[in-house]
Parts: sequence; structure tokens; C-alpha cells
Amino acid sequence: MRRQWVAVSIAVGVIAGSVLLCASGGRAPSETTPVNKATGHVLGRCITLLNADEKERNANVALGARKLDGTVIDAGTEFSFNASIGERGVEQGYKPARVIVDGKNESGIAGGICQLSSTLYNAVLLSGMEVTERHAHSRPVPYLPAGLDATVSYGARDLKWVNTSGSPVTIRAEASGDRLEVWLEGEGPAPDIRLFTEVVETIPSRPMSPPDATGRSVAPPRPGASDKIRRGVEGYRVRVWAEMPTPGGGRVRELVSEDLYEPVHAIVD
Repeated sequence: MRRQWVAVSIAVGVIAGSVLLCASGGRAPSETTPVNKATGHVLGRCITLLNADEKERNANVALGARKLDGTVIDAGTEFSFNASIGERGVEQGYKPARVIVDGKNESGIAGGICQLSSTLYNAVLLSGMEVTERHAHSRPVPYLPAGLDATVSYGARDLKWVNTSGSPVTIRAEASGDRLEVWLEGEGPAPDIRLFTEVVETIPSRPMSPPDATGRSVAPPRPGASDKIRRGVEGYRVRVWAEMPTPGGGRVRELVSEDLYEPVHAIVD
């Protein structure tokens, strides 16, 4: 078992918990952003990078961000991503783009919307809200460290959280250029919350033969099988911790989540 800690927010220079999360290829962020926008106090903010080559995917992200921007959640009210954004089909203006299905990249309508929900999820965590429903992808995503993603599917998987701040908060979302920014505005001060990811287990992939009569693959490959093997991808078990101040001036960590990203096993053709 191999453990690896990734500091998602930087201990030095963090301003009121507002952290720039520009994670590319699973790397931890390394910058901070100002606390205030034009109105209100920023309670928590997350920024993720967009791939300029994926124009239709970016268009889906921008469309979802416009629908999300300006949503007000009253104190004590539960927010639902699916209820807020609504259905995501061709009729609503969404395009086919890359999505993760069973650990593989495929084309699907509204591909990219999970980057919006994941970016919001991090802003919510940094704001100290109570998350009531969240689901990890089957595989780590390229725009955030493993454990900090939040996949959604209309009518199936949702991102839900309760506004525990004691006053209304407004979701702001903007997709521009090569980045997506989501932040929560409300009455300050913002909580000094920092997120950490811990890789507690790395699970190696293994060669697999074609499915047998039961539909299950067998490892190692059976005698006589082709030696042409598609390379697999290792899996991970990841924990996310939130570090916050205590009344006595210290800091304490609380477990946010533990996710298993299954390995993608190699296949003998």
C-alpha cells in the first residue's frame, strides 16, 4: 500500500479560504485568488482548466455555467444541481462531447457538464457547506485531483448540498477562455478551509483474457490466447480531508470522502 498526500489548497497565502484550483493532469494547484468580486464576499472559489481543442465540450460547460450563474440558495435550503440546470439534451442546446463511461472516454450529449458540477463541488467544500449527495467518476478526471470530482447524470446521479451559512448565498459561474470559475457569494467572513487528498492505495491493472462463457474475463490470459494486450490503467483509493480552524486557535482535519477508482484491466485481443 502506498500513501500519497496532495495539498489541494496552499497553506501559505490562502486568503479567507478562496483558493485557485487549476488542476491539470492531476497536479495540485499552486496559486490563490482575491477574496472579493464585484458584490458580496467570496466564501469559496474553484477554477479548473478547459482544453481549448475541445470546443463542443467547452460550449456545453459554458451553457451550463450560464444556467447556474446567479442561482440563490436561501439559508437552510438544499441545492440540487440537476434541478437547477435541468435536462441536458440536444433540445436544450447541448452537443456531443467527451464523457467518462465505465472508465472509458466516449462521446455523449452534454459532455463536460461534470466539470461544472465538480468545480462547484470544490467551491461548496471550501465554503463549508453540508454536502448531502455526491458521486465520484469511475476514473480520475484530468482537471482536478482524484477525490475532488463530482459526476452528475440527469435523473440518476446528482450533486446536492445544504446552505448552512445562516444567510442566502449566490452561485456565480463563468466559463471564459481556457478556464471555468465557480464561486459562492454570501455574508462574510469566509471560512479558512483547506482541502487535502490522500492516496491510500494504488491498485495495479492486470492482463485479462477475452470473456468466458459467463461473460467474465480471466487473468492471467489462457494458454493459446493472443499476446496482443491493450495496456491497462491502475486504480486508486483516495480520501479527501477538510482542514479547518478550531476555537482554540489550532486546526483540525475532518474526513470528507473516500472513493475507489477501479483499475482498467488490460485486455487480450
